[in-house]
Amino acid sequence: MSDAVIHNDRNEMTDSHDADGAEALHEPNTVNIPGVVKFLVWLSVAVMVVALLMWGLLHYFDKRKAQEAPPPSPLAPGVRVPPEPRLQGAPGSVKSPAEDIRRFREQEDQTLNSYGWIDQQNGIIRIPIEQAKKLIEQKGALTTPPSASRGAAAPGAEKKR
Repeated sequence: MSDAVIHNDRNEMTDSHDADGAEALHEPNTVNIPGVVKFLVWLSVAVMVVALLMWGLLHYFDKRKAQEAPPPSPLAPGVRVPPEPRLQGAPGSVKSPAEDIRRFREQEDQTLNSYGWIDQQNGIIRIPIEQAKKLIEQKGALTTPPSASRGAAAPGAEKKR
């Protein structure tokens, strides 16, 4: 290839060599650095001005809402508790889910490990679970309820054909 150098605006090839031959081989810097810096400065100023305007507008709306809010009725109670069952975190509920599950398990354990009436009129009682397991182990599980007569099928039992 020849020693031609591009050094004019129309990219024409010439055979002449300049003393600054290396300088003629690169493109001139066409980016306007001061213009880019000015743009970024003005952009940041505009963003700050808009942010301050929005902050002031939100404070204005907060003050206006506080002025327009009607005062509470003197007949209204101080704290209204929602009806049962309450969601966790609602006013009047247990403070944490861990405390709630602990209280629930305590109630369940107390029910499973104590005596109590289920239906006092019909004489149905509740006994501790461990004692119930021992009774079933000793006597065996009943397949039919004691109230069902021997000739009649237990309620819910299917007849064989």
